[in-house]
Amino acid sequence: MKNKGLIWFLVLIALYFALHLFKLTALPVFADESIYIRWSQLIIDDFNRYLFYPMNDGKTPLLMWLMVPFLRLFTDQLYGARLVSVLIGSISISFIFFILLKLKEKKAAYFAMFLAIINPFIFFHNRLAITDGLLFANLIVAYFFTILIVKNKNSWSILGLAVYFFLAIMSKTPALLFMPVFYLAIFFEEKMNLKFLIEKVLKISLGLLLAGLAFASFKVVPLFSQLFSVGGNFLQNKSTIFSPEIWPIIINNTVYFSKQLMTYLGPIVLVLALPAFAKTRRKQTILFLSGIIFILPLVLFGKVLYPRYILPSSLFFISSAAISIYNLRNKKTIQYLALLLIILPYLLFIKNAYFNVDQLQLSVKDREQFLEEWSSGHGIKEATAMIQDLAKTQKVAVATEGYFGTLPDGILLNLHNQNVDNIYVEGIGQPIREIPETFWQKARGFDLKLLVVNSHRLKMDIPQSQLLASFCRPNQAPCLQVWEIKEENFK
Repeated sequence: MKNKGLIWFLVLIALYFALHLFKLTALPVFADESIYIRWSQLIIDDFNRYLFYPMNDGKTPLLMWLMVPFLRLFTDQLYGARLVSVLIGSISISFIFFILLKLKEKKAAYFAMFLAIINPFIFFHNRLAITDGLLFANLIVAYFFTILIVKNKNSWSILGLAVYFFLAIMSKTPALLFMPVFYLAIFFEEKMNLKFLIEKVLKISLGLLLAGLAFASFKVVPLFSQLFSVGGNFLQNKSTIFSPEIWPIIINNTVYFSKQLMTYLGPIVLVLALPAFAKTRRKQTILFLSGIIFILPLVLFGKVLYPRYILPSSLFFISSAAISIYNLRNKKTIQYLALLLIILPYLLFIKNAYFNVDQLQLSVKDREQFLEEWSSGHGIKEATAMIQDLAKTQKVAVATEGYFGTLPDGILLNLHNQNVDNIYVEGIGQPIREIPETFWQKARGFDLKLLVVNSHRLKMDIPQSQLLASFCRPNQAPCLQVWEIKEENFK
Protein backbone atom coordinates (compact mmCIF):
# COMPACT_ATOMS: atom_id res chain seq x y z
CA MET A 1 0.00 0.00 0.00
CA LYS A 2 1.14 3.54 -0.71
CA ASN A 3 1.21 6.15 2.06
CA LYS A 4 -2.31 7.44 1.45
CA GLY A 5 -3.71 3.91 1.29
CA LEU A 6 -1.87 2.95 4.47
CA ILE A 7 -3.30 5.98 6.29
CA TRP A 8 -6.86 5.02 5.32
CA PHE A 9 -6.23 1.44 6.39
CA LEU A 10 -4.96 2.61 9.79
CA VAL A 11 -7.94 4.96 10.15
CA LEU A 12 -10.26 2.01 9.61
CA ILE A 13 -8.32 -0.08 12.14
CA ALA A 14 -8.63 2.75 14.66
CA LEU A 15 -12.36 2.95 13.93
CA TYR A 16 -12.63 -0.79 14.50
CA PHE A 17 -11.08 -0.62 17.96
CA ALA A 18 -13.00 2.52 18.92
CA LEU A 19 -16.33 0.87 18.08
CA HIS A 20 -15.56 -2.57 19.47
CA LEU A 21 -13.92 -1.65 22.79
CA PHE A 22 -16.59 0.81 23.93
CA LYS A 23 -18.93 -0.73 26.52
CA LEU A 24 -17.49 -4.16 25.80
CA THR A 25 -19.28 -5.83 28.71
CA ALA A 26 -22.70 -4.22 28.19
CA LEU A 27 -24.15 -7.58 27.15
CA PRO A 28 -24.29 -9.94 30.15
CA VAL A 29 -22.15 -13.06 29.99
CA PHE A 30 -23.47 -15.74 27.62
CA ALA A 31 -23.55 -19.44 28.61
CA ASP A 32 -20.74 -20.50 26.25
CA GLU A 33 -18.59 -17.58 27.40
CA SER A 34 -18.94 -18.61 31.04
CA ILE A 35 -17.86 -22.17 30.17
CA TYR A 36 -14.86 -21.10 28.11
CA ILE A 37 -13.69 -18.53 30.66
CA ARG A 38 -14.05 -21.06 33.45
CA TRP A 39 -12.01 -23.62 31.49
CA SER A 40 -9.30 -21.00 30.99
CA GLN A 41 -9.29 -20.28 34.71
CA LEU A 42 -8.88 -24.00 35.42
CA ILE A 43 -5.89 -24.03 33.05
CA ILE A 44 -4.42 -21.15 35.04
CA ASP A 45 -4.99 -23.04 38.31
CA ASP A 46 -3.68 -26.43 37.15
CA PHE A 47 -1.97 -26.31 33.75
CA ASN A 48 -1.02 -29.99 33.61
CA ARG A 49 -4.47 -31.25 34.47
CA TYR A 50 -6.70 -28.90 32.46
CA LEU A 51 -4.70 -27.85 29.36
CA PHE A 52 -6.76 -30.11 27.08
CA TYR A 53 -9.87 -30.27 29.27
CA PRO A 54 -12.14 -28.54 26.66
CA MET A 55 -11.73 -31.63 24.45
CA ASN A 56 -13.73 -33.53 27.06
CA ASP A 57 -16.78 -31.57 25.88
CA GLY A 58 -15.93 -31.91 22.20
CA LYS A 59 -14.29 -28.45 21.92
CA THR A 60 -10.86 -27.62 20.55
CA PRO A 61 -8.93 -25.53 23.11
CA LEU A 62 -7.21 -22.75 21.12
CA LEU A 63 -9.45 -19.91 22.33
CA MET A 64 -9.11 -21.03 25.95
CA TRP A 65 -5.33 -21.04 25.62
CA LEU A 66 -5.35 -17.54 24.14
CA MET A 67 -7.52 -16.21 26.96
CA VAL A 68 -5.20 -17.39 29.74
CA PRO A 69 -2.74 -14.43 29.75
CA PHE A 70 -5.58 -11.91 29.48
CA LEU A 71 -7.46 -13.43 32.42
CA ARG A 72 -4.27 -13.11 34.44
CA LEU A 73 -3.94 -9.48 33.40
CA PHE A 74 -7.50 -8.20 33.98
CA THR A 75 -9.54 -8.34 37.18
CA ASP A 76 -12.75 -8.17 35.14
CA GLN A 77 -12.61 -11.64 33.65
CA LEU A 78 -15.38 -11.05 31.10
CA TYR A 79 -13.64 -7.94 29.81
CA GLY A 80 -10.30 -9.74 29.53
CA ALA A 81 -11.87 -12.65 27.64
CA ARG A 82 -13.83 -10.43 25.26
CA LEU A 83 -10.75 -8.31 24.62
CA VAL A 84 -9.13 -11.41 23.14
CA SER A 85 -12.00 -11.67 20.66
CA VAL A 86 -11.73 -7.98 19.75
CA LEU A 87 -8.02 -8.37 19.01
CA ILE A 88 -8.72 -11.48 16.93
CA GLY A 89 -11.47 -9.62 15.09
CA SER A 90 -9.00 -6.99 13.93
CA ILE A 91 -7.26 -9.78 12.02
CA SER A 92 -10.54 -10.69 10.31
CA ILE A 93 -11.34 -7.21 9.07
CA SER A 94 -7.72 -6.61 8.01
CA PHE A 95 -7.57 -9.74 5.89
CA ILE A 96 -10.92 -9.02 4.25
CA PHE A 97 -9.11 -5.92 2.99
CA PHE A 98 -6.00 -7.87 1.93
CA ILE A 99 -8.08 -10.48 0.07
CA LEU A 100 -9.77 -7.85 -2.09
CA LEU A 101 -6.45 -6.11 -2.57
CA LYS A 102 -5.04 -9.36 -3.93
CA LEU A 103 -8.08 -9.69 -6.20
CA LYS A 104 -7.18 -6.26 -7.62
CA GLU A 105 -10.20 -4.57 -6.06
CA LYS A 106 -8.33 -1.91 -4.08
CA LYS A 107 -11.13 0.67 -3.77
CA ALA A 108 -13.71 -2.02 -3.01
CA ALA A 109 -11.35 -3.30 -0.31
CA TYR A 110 -11.92 -0.15 1.73
CA PHE A 111 -15.69 -0.47 1.36
CA ALA A 112 -15.50 -4.15 2.42
CA MET A 113 -13.34 -3.39 5.43
CA PHE A 114 -15.67 -0.58 6.55
CA LEU A 115 -18.80 -2.70 6.12
CA ALA A 116 -17.17 -5.58 8.02
CA ILE A 117 -16.34 -3.23 10.90
CA ILE A 118 -19.93 -2.04 11.36
CA ASN A 119 -21.84 -5.14 10.20
CA PRO A 120 -24.00 -6.43 13.09
CA PHE A 121 -23.15 -10.11 12.49
CA ILE A 122 -19.39 -9.56 12.63
CA PHE A 123 -19.54 -6.75 15.22
CA PHE A 124 -21.62 -8.84 17.61
CA HIS A 125 -19.47 -11.96 17.46
CA ASN A 126 -16.17 -10.10 17.63
CA ARG A 127 -17.28 -8.79 21.03
CA LEU A 128 -18.08 -12.22 22.48
CA ALA A 129 -15.64 -14.62 24.12
CA ILE A 130 -16.77 -17.56 21.99
CA THR A 131 -14.97 -19.61 19.36
CA ASP A 132 -16.81 -18.35 16.27
CA GLY A 133 -14.83 -15.12 15.90
CA LEU A 134 -11.55 -17.02 16.18
CA LEU A 135 -12.71 -19.55 13.60
CA PHE A 136 -13.72 -16.70 11.28
CA ALA A 137 -10.31 -15.02 11.59
CA ASN A 138 -8.27 -18.15 10.93
CA LEU A 139 -10.41 -19.18 7.97
CA ILE A 140 -10.06 -15.72 6.42
CA VAL A 141 -6.26 -15.80 6.74
CA ALA A 142 -6.17 -19.36 5.38
CA TYR A 143 -8.32 -18.20 2.44
CA PHE A 144 -5.91 -15.31 1.82
CA PHE A 145 -3.01 -17.77 1.54
CA THR A 146 -5.12 -19.88 -0.82
CA ILE A 147 -5.49 -16.88 -3.11
CA LEU A 148 -1.71 -16.38 -2.94
CA ILE A 149 -1.30 -20.01 -4.03
CA VAL A 150 -3.62 -19.35 -6.98
CA LYS A 151 -2.04 -16.04 -7.97
CA ASN A 152 1.66 -16.77 -7.32
CA LYS A 153 4.10 -19.44 -8.41
CA ASN A 154 6.07 -19.65 -5.15
CA SER A 155 5.22 -22.43 -2.72
CA TRP A 156 5.66 -20.76 0.67
CA SER A 157 1.94 -19.87 0.69
CA ILE A 158 1.19 -23.59 1.10
CA LEU A 159 2.72 -23.39 4.57
CA GLY A 160 0.59 -20.32 5.38
CA LEU A 161 -2.55 -22.20 4.34
CA ALA A 162 -1.49 -25.21 6.40
CA VAL A 163 -0.75 -23.18 9.54
CA TYR A 164 -3.95 -21.12 9.51
CA PHE A 165 -6.26 -23.93 8.51
CA PHE A 166 -4.76 -25.97 11.34
CA LEU A 167 -5.46 -23.03 13.67
CA ALA A 168 -9.00 -22.85 12.25
CA ILE A 169 -9.59 -26.51 13.13
CA MET A 170 -8.12 -25.87 16.58
CA SER A 171 -10.60 -22.99 16.90
CA LYS A 172 -13.63 -25.11 16.01
CA THR A 173 -13.84 -28.41 14.11
CA PRO A 174 -16.59 -27.19 11.69
CA ALA A 175 -13.68 -25.44 9.95
CA LEU A 176 -13.63 -28.63 7.88
CA LEU A 177 -16.81 -27.42 6.13
CA PHE A 178 -14.72 -24.66 4.55
CA MET A 179 -12.51 -27.04 2.54
CA PRO A 180 -14.47 -26.96 -0.76
CA VAL A 181 -14.29 -23.15 -0.73
CA PHE A 182 -10.49 -23.23 -0.96
CA TYR A 183 -10.67 -25.13 -4.25
CA LEU A 184 -13.25 -22.77 -5.69
CA ALA A 185 -10.71 -19.94 -5.28
CA ILE A 186 -8.70 -21.45 -8.17
CA PHE A 187 -11.28 -20.01 -10.58
CA PHE A 188 -10.28 -16.45 -9.69
CA GLU A 189 -7.52 -17.01 -12.24
CA GLU A 190 -8.92 -16.19 -15.67
CA LYS A 191 -6.11 -17.74 -17.76
CA MET A 192 -6.50 -21.35 -16.81
CA ASN A 193 -5.60 -24.67 -18.39
CA LEU A 194 -5.57 -28.28 -17.21
CA LYS A 195 -1.95 -28.12 -16.08
CA PHE A 196 -2.64 -24.98 -14.01
CA LEU A 197 -5.76 -26.54 -12.49
CA ILE A 198 -3.96 -29.73 -11.46
CA GLU A 199 -1.01 -27.79 -10.02
CA LYS A 200 -3.20 -25.52 -7.88
CA VAL A 201 -5.42 -28.40 -6.72
CA LEU A 202 -2.31 -30.31 -5.61
CA LYS A 203 -0.84 -27.30 -3.79
CA ILE A 204 -4.06 -26.52 -1.96
CA SER A 205 -4.49 -30.21 -1.13
CA LEU A 206 -0.95 -30.30 0.26
CA GLY A 207 -1.67 -27.33 2.50
CA LEU A 208 -4.88 -28.92 3.79
CA LEU A 209 -3.12 -32.27 4.27
CA LEU A 210 -0.36 -30.66 6.34
CA ALA A 211 -3.02 -28.94 8.47
CA GLY A 212 -4.82 -32.27 8.91
CA LEU A 213 -1.60 -34.04 9.93
CA ALA A 214 -0.81 -31.33 12.46
CA PHE A 215 -4.30 -31.68 13.91
CA ALA A 216 -4.05 -35.49 13.91
CA SER A 217 -0.86 -35.25 15.96
CA PHE A 218 -3.08 -34.38 18.93
CA LYS A 219 -4.29 -37.98 18.94
CA VAL A 220 -1.66 -38.53 21.60
CA VAL A 221 -3.94 -36.54 23.93
CA PRO A 222 -6.30 -39.03 25.64
CA LEU A 223 -9.29 -36.70 25.24
CA PHE A 224 -8.82 -36.29 21.46
CA SER A 225 -11.47 -38.92 20.64
CA GLN A 226 -14.07 -36.77 22.40
CA LEU A 227 -13.77 -34.00 19.78
CA PHE A 228 -16.13 -35.71 17.37
CA SER A 229 -18.26 -37.54 19.91
CA VAL A 230 -20.83 -34.74 20.14
CA GLY A 231 -21.20 -34.36 16.35
CA GLY A 232 -24.27 -36.59 16.34
CA ASN A 233 -26.06 -34.05 18.51
CA PHE A 234 -25.82 -31.41 15.78
CA LEU A 235 -26.09 -33.46 12.56
CA GLN A 236 -28.88 -35.55 11.07
CA ASN A 237 -28.36 -39.31 11.35
CA LYS A 238 -27.75 -41.43 8.25
CA SER A 239 -31.21 -42.94 8.21
CA THR A 240 -32.76 -39.46 7.97
CA ILE A 241 -30.28 -38.17 5.36
CA PHE A 242 -31.06 -41.05 2.98
CA SER A 243 -34.82 -40.91 3.40
CA PRO A 244 -37.62 -38.68 2.06
CA GLU A 245 -37.74 -37.04 5.50
CA ILE A 246 -34.67 -35.02 4.60
CA TRP A 247 -36.46 -32.76 2.08
CA PRO A 248 -38.66 -30.85 4.54
CA ILE A 249 -35.59 -30.48 6.76
CA ILE A 250 -33.56 -29.02 3.87
CA ILE A 251 -36.37 -26.59 3.04
CA ASN A 252 -36.68 -25.51 6.69
CA ASN A 253 -32.90 -25.10 7.04
CA THR A 254 -32.76 -23.06 3.82
CA VAL A 255 -35.49 -20.75 5.08
CA TYR A 256 -33.81 -20.52 8.48
CA PHE A 257 -30.40 -19.47 7.17
CA SER A 258 -31.96 -17.11 4.62
CA LYS A 259 -33.68 -15.31 7.50
CA GLN A 260 -30.40 -15.07 9.43
CA LEU A 261 -28.63 -13.53 6.45
CA MET A 262 -31.48 -11.08 5.92
CA THR A 263 -31.40 -10.11 9.60
CA TYR A 264 -27.65 -9.66 9.99
CA LEU A 265 -26.37 -8.68 6.53
CA GLY A 266 -29.51 -6.95 5.32
CA PRO A 267 -31.38 -7.22 2.00
CA ILE A 268 -29.32 -4.48 0.31
CA VAL A 269 -26.02 -6.28 0.94
CA LEU A 270 -27.45 -9.59 -0.24
CA VAL A 271 -28.80 -8.04 -3.44
CA LEU A 272 -25.51 -6.26 -4.10
CA ALA A 273 -23.62 -9.49 -3.43
CA LEU A 274 -25.24 -11.04 -6.50
CA PRO A 275 -22.90 -11.08 -9.55
CA ALA A 276 -24.54 -8.32 -11.59
CA PHE A 277 -21.67 -6.40 -13.16
CA ALA A 278 -19.99 -7.59 -16.34
CA LYS A 279 -16.53 -6.34 -15.35
CA THR A 280 -16.48 -8.18 -12.04
CA ARG A 281 -19.03 -10.92 -12.64
CA ARG A 282 -16.45 -13.70 -12.46
CA LYS A 283 -15.06 -12.56 -9.10
CA GLN A 284 -18.47 -11.92 -7.62
CA THR A 285 -19.83 -15.24 -8.85
CA ILE A 286 -16.96 -17.06 -7.11
CA LEU A 287 -17.41 -15.03 -3.92
CA PHE A 288 -21.18 -15.51 -3.84
CA LEU A 289 -20.95 -19.25 -4.59
CA SER A 290 -18.28 -19.61 -1.90
CA GLY A 291 -20.70 -18.27 0.69
CA ILE A 292 -23.42 -20.64 -0.49
CA ILE A 293 -21.09 -23.66 -0.64
CA PHE A 294 -19.93 -23.06 2.93
CA ILE A 295 -23.54 -22.95 4.17
CA LEU A 296 -24.70 -25.89 2.04
CA PRO A 297 -23.57 -28.77 4.35
CA LEU A 298 -25.36 -27.09 7.26
CA VAL A 299 -28.51 -26.86 5.14
CA LEU A 300 -28.27 -30.51 4.07
CA PHE A 301 -27.20 -32.15 7.33
CA GLY A 302 -27.79 -29.68 10.17
CA LYS A 303 -30.06 -30.68 13.03
CA VAL A 304 -29.28 -28.13 15.74
CA LEU A 305 -28.63 -24.77 14.09
CA TYR A 306 -27.53 -21.38 15.36
CA PRO A 307 -26.97 -18.21 13.32
CA ARG A 308 -23.30 -17.99 14.34
CA TYR A 309 -22.53 -21.19 12.43
CA ILE A 310 -22.65 -19.26 9.14
CA LEU A 311 -20.53 -16.30 10.29
CA PRO A 312 -17.65 -17.20 7.87
CA SER A 313 -20.01 -16.80 4.90
CA SER A 314 -20.23 -13.06 5.61
CA LEU A 315 -16.68 -12.70 4.23
CA PHE A 316 -17.94 -13.56 0.76
CA PHE A 317 -21.26 -11.72 0.74
CA ILE A 318 -19.80 -8.49 2.14
CA SER A 319 -16.81 -8.63 -0.21
CA SER A 320 -19.01 -9.13 -3.26
CA ALA A 321 -21.38 -6.37 -2.12
CA ALA A 322 -18.42 -4.01 -1.64
CA ILE A 323 -17.32 -4.63 -5.23
CA SER A 324 -20.83 -3.79 -6.42
CA ILE A 325 -20.86 -0.59 -4.37
CA TYR A 326 -17.59 0.51 -5.93
CA ASN A 327 -18.90 -0.38 -9.40
CA LEU A 328 -21.73 2.12 -8.81
CA ARG A 329 -19.19 4.97 -8.73
CA ASN A 330 -20.60 6.42 -11.94
CA LYS A 331 -24.08 6.41 -10.44
CA LYS A 332 -23.37 8.41 -7.31
CA THR A 333 -27.00 8.85 -6.24
CA ILE A 334 -27.62 5.10 -6.27
CA GLN A 335 -24.26 4.43 -4.62
CA TYR A 336 -24.93 6.87 -1.78
CA LEU A 337 -28.48 5.60 -1.31
CA ALA A 338 -27.27 2.00 -1.12
CA LEU A 339 -24.62 2.94 1.46
CA LEU A 340 -27.17 4.90 3.48
CA LEU A 341 -29.64 2.00 3.53
CA ILE A 342 -26.87 -0.34 4.65
CA ILE A 343 -25.14 1.88 7.19
CA LEU A 344 -28.14 3.28 9.11
CA PRO A 345 -29.48 -0.10 10.35
CA TYR A 346 -25.91 -1.20 11.13
CA LEU A 347 -25.27 1.90 13.26
CA LEU A 348 -28.62 1.48 15.03
CA PHE A 349 -27.55 -2.03 16.01
CA ILE A 350 -24.25 -0.71 17.37
CA LYS A 351 -26.04 2.05 19.32
CA ASN A 352 -28.29 -0.51 21.00
CA ALA A 353 -25.30 -2.74 21.74
CA TYR A 354 -23.93 0.15 23.80
CA PHE A 355 -26.95 1.78 25.40
CA ASN A 356 -29.97 -0.53 25.09
CA VAL A 357 -28.70 -4.08 24.86
CA ASP A 358 -32.08 -5.59 25.73
CA GLN A 359 -33.44 -4.19 22.45
CA LEU A 360 -30.70 -5.53 20.17
CA GLN A 361 -32.07 -6.39 16.72
CA LEU A 362 -31.15 -10.06 16.98
CA SER A 363 -32.84 -12.92 15.17
CA VAL A 364 -35.46 -14.87 17.12
CA LYS A 365 -33.02 -17.69 17.95
CA ASP A 366 -30.33 -15.29 19.11
CA ARG A 367 -32.73 -13.22 21.20
CA GLU A 368 -33.67 -16.38 23.06
CA GLN A 369 -30.06 -17.41 23.60
CA PHE A 370 -28.46 -14.09 24.45
CA LEU A 371 -31.29 -12.16 26.09
CA GLU A 372 -34.27 -14.24 27.18
CA GLU A 373 -33.43 -17.81 28.13
CA TRP A 374 -31.33 -19.50 30.83
CA SER A 375 -28.26 -19.10 28.57
CA SER A 376 -28.43 -15.31 29.04
CA GLY A 377 -26.31 -14.00 31.90
CA HIS A 378 -28.79 -11.36 33.05
CA GLY A 379 -28.38 -10.94 36.81
CA ILE A 380 -25.20 -13.04 37.13
CA LYS A 381 -22.94 -10.10 37.93
CA GLU A 382 -25.45 -8.63 40.38
CA ALA A 383 -26.08 -11.98 42.10
CA THR A 384 -22.34 -12.56 42.47
CA ALA A 385 -21.83 -9.10 43.96
CA MET A 386 -24.66 -9.83 46.38
CA ILE A 387 -23.05 -13.12 47.43
CA GLN A 388 -19.69 -11.44 47.96
CA ASP A 389 -21.29 -8.68 50.03
CA LEU A 390 -23.08 -11.20 52.25
CA ALA A 391 -19.86 -13.18 52.63
CA LYS A 392 -18.11 -10.21 54.23
CA THR A 393 -19.81 -10.95 57.54
CA GLN A 394 -20.86 -14.62 57.27
CA LYS A 395 -20.15 -17.88 55.52
CA VAL A 396 -22.37 -18.37 52.45
CA ALA A 397 -23.12 -21.66 50.66
CA VAL A 398 -24.72 -21.30 47.22
CA ALA A 399 -26.63 -23.95 45.28
CA THR A 400 -27.28 -23.12 41.64
CA GLU A 401 -29.28 -24.74 38.88
CA GLY A 402 -27.22 -26.64 36.31
CA TYR A 403 -23.79 -28.22 36.58
CA PHE A 404 -21.91 -25.92 34.20
CA GLY A 405 -22.69 -23.04 31.85
CA THR A 406 -24.40 -19.80 32.81
CA LEU A 407 -24.89 -21.34 36.24
CA PRO A 408 -22.74 -22.10 38.14
CA ASP A 409 -19.80 -21.11 35.89
CA GLY A 410 -21.10 -17.56 35.47
CA ILE A 411 -20.78 -17.08 39.23
CA LEU A 412 -17.52 -18.97 39.63
CA LEU A 413 -15.72 -17.04 36.90
CA ASN A 414 -16.36 -13.80 38.84
CA LEU A 415 -14.97 -15.33 42.03
CA HIS A 416 -11.69 -16.49 40.48
CA ASN A 417 -8.64 -15.14 42.34
CA GLN A 418 -10.97 -13.49 44.86
CA ASN A 419 -11.14 -14.19 48.58
CA VAL A 420 -13.66 -17.04 48.70
CA ASP A 421 -12.89 -18.43 52.16
CA ASN A 422 -16.49 -17.67 53.16
CA ILE A 423 -18.14 -18.83 49.91
CA TYR A 424 -19.04 -22.27 48.57
CA VAL A 425 -20.77 -22.70 45.18
CA GLU A 426 -22.19 -25.95 43.81
CA GLY A 427 -24.36 -26.72 40.79
CA ILE A 428 -27.21 -29.13 41.58
CA GLY A 429 -28.75 -29.67 38.12
CA GLN A 430 -32.07 -28.54 36.68
CA PRO A 431 -34.96 -28.23 37.00
CA ILE A 432 -34.78 -27.68 40.75
CA ARG A 433 -37.23 -30.10 42.37
CA GLU A 434 -35.27 -30.58 45.58
CA ILE A 435 -32.03 -29.61 47.27
CA PRO A 436 -29.75 -32.68 47.34
CA GLU A 437 -28.72 -34.06 50.70
CA THR A 438 -25.07 -33.83 49.62
CA PHE A 439 -25.38 -30.03 49.40
CA TRP A 440 -26.87 -29.77 52.89
CA GLN A 441 -24.01 -31.87 54.26
CA LYS A 442 -21.35 -29.70 52.62
CA ALA A 443 -23.15 -26.53 53.74
CA ARG A 444 -23.49 -27.55 57.42
CA GLY A 445 -20.81 -25.17 58.66
CA PHE A 446 -22.17 -22.18 56.73
CA ASP A 447 -24.29 -19.40 58.21
CA LEU A 448 -26.41 -18.70 55.12
CA LYS A 449 -27.58 -20.98 52.33
CA LEU A 450 -28.71 -19.56 49.00
CA LEU A 451 -30.29 -20.91 45.84
CA VAL A 452 -29.62 -19.12 42.53
CA VAL A 453 -32.10 -20.31 39.93
CA ASN A 454 -34.07 -19.18 36.89
CA SER A 455 -37.73 -18.73 37.78
CA HIS A 456 -39.03 -21.16 35.14
CA ARG A 457 -36.72 -23.92 36.37
CA LEU A 458 -37.78 -23.74 40.00
CA LYS A 459 -40.18 -26.63 40.54
CA MET A 460 -40.50 -26.63 44.32
CA ASP A 461 -42.19 -24.40 46.88
CA ILE A 462 -40.12 -21.93 48.87
CA PRO A 463 -41.76 -19.32 51.14
CA GLN A 464 -42.01 -16.07 49.17
CA SER A 465 -40.49 -14.20 52.11
CA GLN A 466 -37.19 -15.97 51.39
CA LEU A 467 -36.82 -14.44 47.91
CA LEU A 468 -33.89 -12.04 48.34
CA ALA A 469 -33.51 -10.70 44.79
CA SER A 470 -34.89 -11.08 41.29
CA PHE A 471 -33.17 -9.95 38.08
CA CYS A 472 -35.54 -10.14 35.14
CA ARG A 473 -34.76 -10.50 31.44
CA PRO A 474 -36.47 -8.48 28.69
CA ASN A 475 -39.81 -9.34 27.05
CA GLN A 476 -41.33 -10.92 30.17
CA ALA A 477 -38.69 -13.65 29.99
CA PRO A 478 -37.69 -15.70 33.07
CA CYS A 479 -35.95 -13.95 35.96
CA LEU A 480 -32.77 -14.98 37.73
CA GLN A 481 -33.71 -15.35 41.38
CA VAL A 482 -31.72 -15.52 44.61
CA TRP A 483 -33.48 -17.39 47.41
CA GLU A 484 -32.49 -18.03 50.99
CA ILE A 485 -33.04 -21.72 51.69
CA LYS A 486 -33.36 -23.36 55.10
CA GLU A 487 -32.97 -27.07 55.60
CA GLU A 488 -35.98 -27.27 57.91
CA ASN A 489 -38.25 -26.05 55.07
CA PHE A 490 -37.45 -29.19 53.08
CA LYS A 491 -37.75 -31.86 55.72
